[in-house]
Amino acid sequence: MLGLYDTGSFEINEAYREIRTNISLNTDIKTIVFTSAEMDEGKTTTVCSIAKCFSDLENHKILLIDCDFMKKSVARTLKIDNIKGIADATIDDIYIEECIKKVDGFDVLTCGMSPSNSSVLLESKKFRDIIEKLKDKYDYIFIDSPPLGRLNDAAILARYSDGTIIVNASEYIDQQMAKVTRDKLEKVNANVIGVVLNKFKSDDHKYYKYYGYYEEERKKKSFFKRRKRRKRR
Repeated sequence: MLGLYDTGSFEINEAYREIRTNISLNTDIKTIVFTSAEMDEGKTTTVCSIAKCFSDLENHKILLIDCDFMKKSVARTLKIDNIKGIADATIDDIYIEECIKKVDGFDVLTCGMSPSNSSVLLESKKFRDIIEKLKDKYDYIFIDSPPLGRLNDAAILARYSDGTIIVNASEYIDQQMAKVTRDKLEKVNANVIGVVLNKFKSDDHKYYKYYGYYEEERKKKSFFKRRKRRKRR
């Protein structure tokens, strides 16, 4: 599995920069939800690394929000405390500015307290108002959400986010769970802008991370099919 961005590894850092470039190509994308089909696919490592990678861009304000209330992995990954987070701001009416933490070039909103029902919190007007307020302050907002095979929270967040990215672990993801993930996102008309293939080793045994837009993949497949037909003729 790939490690965090900016670890000194050229391959790792270059892979995250490629993801950053692909996201930046779409100027309408500002809030992005990261999800997966199952746990332990590298979703939190990926979103934390992308937030750090984007923070390298000059004059860009980046916010990372942890909405995976069961695992609360962002705080552990970044080695920061989880005191006062997005749940506290939503439930206890704490000023959002009191909950934001500064981490190595970007801002973080951890989970904070554990809500009794995360889906109710995410669908609340107060939560959505907070997100809208934050959009005015940041160039990009990245949201870590639970796997869709476990909870429906990512589908809720995807409804009012600009884009969704799925993190899949190579040779680990169950095909049926991948289909469930896709179907849940399609039902809420989520704008799935790409997939990150994680835990993948190329033929030269170097770790590699791939990011591609669905539309680009469709065009590639169509191109190779046409080329095969020509060869047969």
